[in-house]
Parts: sequence; C-alpha cells; structure tokens
Amino acid sequence: MWNILIQARPLFKDRRKFSQIADPTLQGQYPVRGLYQALVVAAMCVQDQPNLRPVIADVVTALTYLASQNYDPEAHHVQNSRWTPTTPLRTKRYGDKRQNGVGG
Repeated sequence: MWNILIQARPLFKDRRKFSQIADPTLQGQYPVRGLYQALVVAAMCVQDQPNLRPVIADVVTALTYLASQNYDPEAHHVQNSRWTPTTPLRTKRYGDKRQNGVGG
C-alpha cells in the first residue's frame, strides 16, 4: 500500500494529473468534478497524522453521495453536482470511540 501512496501523493498536488489516478477501465467516462471530490476524500484519508484523517462513517457518507450522482457522458457533467455537505468530514481525535468502530 505504501508504494501506491508514494506514487499517488505527487499527483494530488497537480489537478492536471488527477486523471492519472482514475481507474483506467473507466476510459475517461466519469464526471471530472466527481473525480476531484473523490480525490479530496482520498487525500484526507492518507494524511500522515492519523488524527487528521476523517472518521470512516464520514468517508462512507461522502463516497455514497458521490456514487449516487447521475452522470450523462453526453453532457460531461454530473446532474445535481453541487457537493456541499452540511458538515465537514470529522477527523479522528485521540480517545475518540468512533475510530475503533464503537459509538456513533
């Protein structure tokens, strides 16, 4: 896994390289905005400091939302594409029961 992170981290810093992270079997058939949003979540998940990483329930919520969006390849945009969660993704805190899958 570390090898993937080492290769991907530089790509997170340059928007023009984001498409290199996308699954090649998609053959470019994905909403670019959705890719950007998924990569934001991914980048937060691989923070060096564990307490800066989001709580898994928030990651699941964010990715479920992104997966539920309709994609029209003819229009090259996501319908209802505004991704504005009502609350930001929470990060883990030491002693937080949620990080162990306990509590809510």
